[in-house]
Amino acid sequence: MAKTTPRKKTGMTTRSGSNSKKNTPVNTPTKQKKGKKSTANDDSVLSQDRIEKAVTALTKYLNKKDDKKEDQLIDDDELTNSLNLIIVNNEPYSGNSKSFKSKLINVKHSLYKPWKEAGVTSIKDFKTLLILKDSDVKKVSEDDLHDKLNGAGITIDEIVCGKDLKTKYKAFESRRAFISEFSLILADDNIVTTLPKLLGGKAYEKVETTPIPIRCYSNKQFSLKTLTASVKRVYLNQLPVKIPRGTTLNVHLGNLDWFKSKELVENIKDISENFIKNYKVRTILLKSNQSPVLPLYNNEAVVDELAEKAATEKATQEKESNVVNVDGVDLQISNFDKTLMELANPEDYSSVLGKRVQTAKRQRAAADDEKKQPSEVKKVKKAKK
Repeated sequence: MAKTTPRKKTGMTTRSGSNSKKNTPVNTPTKQKKGKKSTANDDSVLSQDRIEKAVTALTKYLNKKDDKKEDQLIDDDELTNSLNLIIVNNEPYSGNSKSFKSKLINVKHSLYKPWKEAGVTSIKDFKTLLILKDSDVKKVSEDDLHDKLNGAGITIDEIVCGKDLKTKYKAFESRRAFISEFSLILADDNIVTTLPKLLGGKAYEKVETTPIPIRCYSNKQFSLKTLTASVKRVYLNQLPVKIPRGTTLNVHLGNLDWFKSKELVENIKDISENFIKNYKVRTILLKSNQSPVLPLYNNEAVVDELAEKAATEKATQEKESNVVNVDGVDLQISNFDKTLMELANPEDYSSVLGKRVQTAKRQRAAADDEKKQPSEVKKVKKAKK
């Protein structure tokens, strides 16, 4: 037994225990480093797996809903399957100013190409309107643009200028009916800010009737090459987003039937990451017009910041509300003193807070004396010289 006892004390169990302690700190930092890299990486901020699951769940939900409606109309189906990405910001997107210019987001898959293809069987044909300056409208025709754009599957159905909208479509009803014919309205960037007066506020309530700014000039000269390149960029690789005054932004993603699931996921990821990068995004949600909301992203740091800001504002308001002026002196009072002040007559304020008023006056007088002393010292020094 004497031999076995020292073996237990100096055996392999002690060494293996020491090895495990050495191995643990070696493995732990590497795992922590990987975790830090993944959170710091912009590409992993929004989980692609979560987007894929949300799109799949939404597709199943809408398909099940369609099966229950045997006599559903085509345009009702289009409204049901219309997808929206809701992006909630911590601060108002455009502040107090109203923005009539759409923000263009680069996406991998065109919104307008499948929209045009769907227009063949839809009640409303897909048509494109181009609005140019009065001085440029005669410099280009639909045939000129057909030669340049037809290869990309793009058709400009009509070209008008501001003067046409003022004269030919002067009546409000005729102008509104004319604008509603189009699914895509492109406008020279130089005149896009003047269009709200010409088109009316109703035009900006829908995605398809909100003018999208494009470049038509190069070196201060009207350029057909620049115009066609801008049209292609918007039609094939960009998606317009209306910037609201408030904190909630709605992105029209198109119809669920227009895209493969992979294409839709990639577009959602591109749009979301653009806003996460440029704004203090709090929440991102996905939904159709008639489905529950599916959460895709939630920024807890931004939510905490918002809570801290609200708490600070509340504390500031309470502090300001507890300041009272008595005999020309501003006093910071407690909630209890504030209640007493509300019960007392204004003439009795000085007697209720007499001691505090006197103390505040002495402190103010002492502060004034301190301000005067440096100037008096300088005068004495000058007199000695």
